[in-house]
Amino acid sequence: MKTKKMLTLALAAAMALTVTVSVAAEEIELTPASPEGQTEVTAKIVGAAGDVSYIITIPDVVDFGVLSQPDNDTEDHFADKAYKVTAKQITGMNPDEQQVGVYVKNQGATVGGDPKFYITNKADSSKSFYYDIYDCPAAQIADNTANINANAMPYAIGYKLVGFSETGEEVNGTLRLNQNQLYGLNIAEYVGDYSGYMVFYSMIEDI
Repeated sequence: MKTKKMLTLALAAAMALTVTVSVAAEEIELTPASPEGQTEVTAKIVGAAGDVSYIITIPDVVDFGVLSQPDNDTEDHFADKAYKVTAKQITGMNPDEQQVGVYVKNQGATVGGDPKFYITNKADSSKSFYYDIYDCPAAQIADNTANINANAMPYAIGYKLVGFSETGEEVNGTLRLNQNQLYGLNIAEYVGDYSGYMVFYSMIEDI
């Protein structure tokens, strides 16, 4: 199993910090025989009550495996791959007022631009195929189920995938690539390894 990457962040809802500076109570004497000495200066920072912290896990890799060229394009030939995003830990949050928003976009995507996510040939960047992202398992995808990237990307940080409010919540989603994109191609020209990146972003936001 691939090791999960973790997004971690600790934020104070209203960061009121208490800083106490003190000088060591004991005295140090400077004399002609010992003209030099050092004084330790210490401090402590204490976060305000109500600090919010969280850990969200995202997949390290999602692998479509070997794609197949279909013998027709009169019907869909989907390659589906599951992925999971999990709220591993959320503390200090008022779920009635706040949530951890998780956003995702294709690497390099811009607001209002191409909504699709891509994998690209590692040796020839002119060759690529697109896929879509769903926030549900493949078995729950119907003809009228919208993928999260159905429209132009609304925010610079990506499409809103989910808002987590409690530890243990998760998204069991699907990446879907229609292999009809390979239909009619000279596969010999497209042989190779393909890769792309989903860029996730998390933030504490008001509901």
